[in-house]
Amino acid sequence: MDWLFEIDNNICDLRVAGILVKNNKIVVQRDKNGSEYAIPGGHVKIGETTEEALIREYKEETGADVKCERLLWTEECFWEWNGKRAHNICFYYLINLCEGAIIPDKDEFLPHKDNGNVVIGWMPLKNIEDIVIYPEFLKMEIHNLEECPKHFISKE
Repeated sequence: MDWLFEIDNNICDLRVAGILVKNNKIVVQRDKNGSEYAIPGGHVKIGETTEEALIREYKEETGADVKCERLLWTEECFWEWNGKRAHNICFYYLINLCEGAIIPDKDEFLPHKDNGNVVIGWMPLKNIEDIVIYPEFLKMEIHNLEECPKHFISKE
């Protein structure tokens, strides 16, 4: 069961996302016909560590095995989700592909393994400034991956 619950007009959830950078490109995803991008990841299951959840989610979404290198950021995000107030907590990890794992880099976005309405692929870091991507702080932080984790609070 996912760490996701609703009480009255509120939704709370715990998520993880993986920052995978290689050859000055980053793995991102978007809706098949959409123009807003996000970092691959998903909900943590109750009883699962955030690292275990990220490894599972990346395998489900990309087919690739990854390993978590270190925690980069945490974010508390407050926004509206389907007419309800949402409070999301997300852990962002720097990750690497395990030996032998591949996410094809064909200059096109490929179907998401877990959701047919989503595509996933590599985007040049230089293009990040020109797109809508979540989390918004990624545009600034991706160019300076500090050793100590940072905490962000986002309110829409």
